Amino acid sequence: MRVFRCCVVAGLLLLMSASARTLSARGHSPRGGGGLGGMWQAEAAFQAWKAREAQAEALRRLKNAEQQYAGAIKAQKEGKTWLAATLYMRVVLARPKNRHSAQAKQALAAMANEGRSQMKKADELLKKGEIEAALKQLDALASGYENVPRFNHEIAEHVQKLHRDPKYKAVLNEPRAAALVDEAQKNEANGESCCAFIAYEEAAQLLPAPSAKQAEERWSAMKQDPKIVADAETCRKLREYLHMFHVAELMEKSSPGKAEEMFRKILALSPNSSEVHRCASEELAKLHRHAKKAK
Repeated sequence: MRVFRCCVVAGLLLLMSASARTLSARGHSPRGGGGLGGMWQAEAAFQAWKAREAQAEALRRLKNAEQQYAGAIKAQKEGKTWLAATLYMRVVLARPKNRHSAQAKQALAAMANEGRSQMKKADELLKKGEIEAALKQLDALASGYENVPRFNHEIAEHVQKLHRDPKYKAVLNEPRAAALVDEAQKNEANGESCCAFIAYEEAAQLLPAPSAKQAEERWSAMKQDPKIVADAETCRKLREYLHMFHVAELMEKSSPGKAEEMFRKILALSPNSSEVHRCASEELAKLHRHAKKAK
């Protein structure tokens, strides 16, 4: 079958909302490398996602409240707000209560106050007309403090309200929409219509940004070609398998059973000729070798 170069989702919740580097499913590995210089166009977005997944993996390895509390303090000192809040919350919710329960609860309350202070500073930027800088800070707060009780709801509702406000929407959406249109045009110039289709589609969802309007027109025109639409759907499936591969790879040490299950799913769903299929097969074989050694 023909191999398509596909756009990989960087969006996993707003954290991966950037266009991705095109990938040849046959010739380039989910591990990176190859003539395209690796799989991700939005390298920063991928690294941010990977860091969050690595933090989630670290959570699974901390087995008791003592370890979790120590890990929370360390994470907070390192500026890893999301991880610190998650660990503090686990300590608070642990049953029976432990000697760190009250301390963890106090730490979360302090983080909430700190978050409110930062939210006020971002709102001040908004009043000054520094919309992009303000919303960037608020988005980071909503992501980093999503596990801080009470404040997580306050910041989430505040950010959602601002993002819906027509006064800010066009300004906020334009940088991403323009980047997606630029990427789509490059893909078209390289004959990669499936990738261009997906990029235009994502950009079109960012109305009322000016570039989104431009993208919507081109996307509507491309939808008239059944072959482009079919190729784009193939790309969507491949990028889903690529995401599954990276999640499974991160889980290999702490949850080998779940990782094996995900690799098997990739093998069952992905084309045999694709690179992600080959890599999943290799990882599955590696898990089996490790299991035999452990016996």
